[in-house]
Amino acid sequence: SEEDSKTASTDNSTSSSGDSGSGDSSDNSSSTTEIDGTWKTPCHSSGDYYRIMTVAVTGTTFVEKNEYHSDSSCANDNATFEVTFGSLSIGDAQTFDSYGSSGGSGAEFTMTLSTNTLTPLNSTEVSWANTNSYCGDADWVLNTAKSIVGKTCGETDYWSAGTATYGLYLLDGNKLFWSYNSSYPDSVPTGDNDTFTKQ
Repeated sequence: SEEDSKTASTDNSTSSSGDSGSGDSSDNSSSTTEIDGTWKTPCHSSGDYYRIMTVAVTGTTFVEKNEYHSDSSCANDNATFEVTFGSLSIGDAQTFDSYGSSGGSGAEFTMTLSTNTLTPLNSTEVSWANTNSYCGDADWVLNTAKSIVGKTCGETDYWSAGTATYGLYLLDGNKLFWSYNSSYPDSVPTGDNDTFTKQ
């Protein structure tokens, strides 16, 4: 069965380069933020699957990819969810007094949902999705992305295009922890599986 992975995921985190606040002016384009880059979690258990999460931030675009696997080494592919947001804007600076031994810093951010797709990556997933009309569709094709924007898939209602999203991140050297939802989160998760490391 397909993993019910919420578009408004709150168990996310991401990692940033260690040069934040260093005064480096070689990359000071107005569309570049301190979280620009590609960040990745370790392979970890998620429901009935194992998952690797990747976030790629480029200027005002934020792409979150959830890769689901059947094994603990994340070698056997099951499916990939990929959601793209635009209009990323970094907002007010935030401090996290309870993080680590000396606290942490980060910021609020906003963005707008552009696309959200699901790609089945093996024949078992394709067969299951078609038999169960997953997301209301019975024409799933192997290795072919299908839009799930605004659809109900299992027990998950995915957001519509244009949905405004509110997030919060904590930057710690080469680690960035984050969360987003339909309103600003109160905190960000900072566990090992919530740690995205810059690639």
